[in-house]
Amino acid sequence: MSPRSNPEEQGAPWSSATQEWDALAPAVDAGTRGGSTAASAPRQEPGPLRESAGGRESTAQREPAARQEPAARPVRTRPRALRLRQAVIAVAVPLVILMAAIRAVATPAFLWFEYHRPGFPADAYGFSTEDRMVYGSHGLDYILNFAPARFLGDVMLPDGRHAFTAPEVGHMTDVKHVMLWSLLLVGCWLVLAVLCARRLGDGAPGALRRALFAGAWLTILLILGLLGLSLLGWERFFTGFHEIFFPEGNWAFYPSDTLIRLYPDQFWVDSAVLIALITVLAVSVLLVATWPLAHRRQRDLARAHARQEANRQAGTRRQAVRGGSDGTTRDDAAGAQPRSDRGRDTSAGSTSSRH
Repeated sequence: MSPRSNPEEQGAPWSSATQEWDALAPAVDAGTRGGSTAASAPRQEPGPLRESAGGRESTAQREPAARQEPAARPVRTRPRALRLRQAVIAVAVPLVILMAAIRAVATPAFLWFEYHRPGFPADAYGFSTEDRMVYGSHGLDYILNFAPARFLGDVMLPDGRHAFTAPEVGHMTDVKHVMLWSLLLVGCWLVLAVLCARRLGDGAPGALRRALFAGAWLTILLILGLLGLSLLGWERFFTGFHEIFFPEGNWAFYPSDTLIRLYPDQFWVDSAVLIALITVLAVSVLLVATWPLAHRRQRDLARAHARQEANRQAGTRRQAVRGGSDGTTRDDAAGAQPRSDRGRDTSAGSTSSRH
């Protein structure tokens, strides 16, 4: 019976020629220098695993460098879609301010102020101030509620005639639709802007302030553009405005019609002035609150550094916990390995003795 050959001497089938030469090179070198001494030296079997001064060598220390754990992943600090979220917030500023100013004009308080202020033109066809308040309030309520056209069409004058003709009711219905849809769309955009602003300052300190600051300047540009168009010609501006929002052309009436008697040209000029004043006041407050002063920039930088440091420490703690659990699992597997090796050695020894 032929003696058993050592698998380590035959070489593993997956070992390359370079690996075999690297393994044999020290032995050849030693044989050349030492002659028969190196050849006659007994072959030393690999001894048991030595223990270091601090205890048994851990599995993580025995693993090659290529199999070491990857470095901790960088913690994401920049919010997703930051520029897009800032743009949504910036656009919301002029929309909300202008709609709030328009809604402030469409109130009974402004109506009362207009009809009672000195210099407001009186009605040439007999409406008193009290009559204007009654019929004007009906028109104002109609464009802000969800009532049908009968709400305005059934209003009667003292002589038994309808206060508003069918074309007037149709135009006020169009105004109602424009007003309600505008309020709905601006409200939806405001909700979207609030969602975009949610936790925006945690990942990017100062981003919300910069978005509001840009929105304030956008509002100023819009107001300057509208003001320039109105100064070039109020009649042209008024006509163009109605042609955009009421393309059917049912917005032109005679001076004797109720809508013209209740809401003359001076009423719309005063409304535009009040809307501009409210807008300028709101933009001024917003600019003062968001102007990029030095102490605000320093505060934003300090918050950004604090946030990054907190994220870095959180990532380090998570990596340490993950690495500790992985190390415990590998140590348990390494502790069970010698028992299985001893079992295979015992089985191999019994097989050899039978042969």
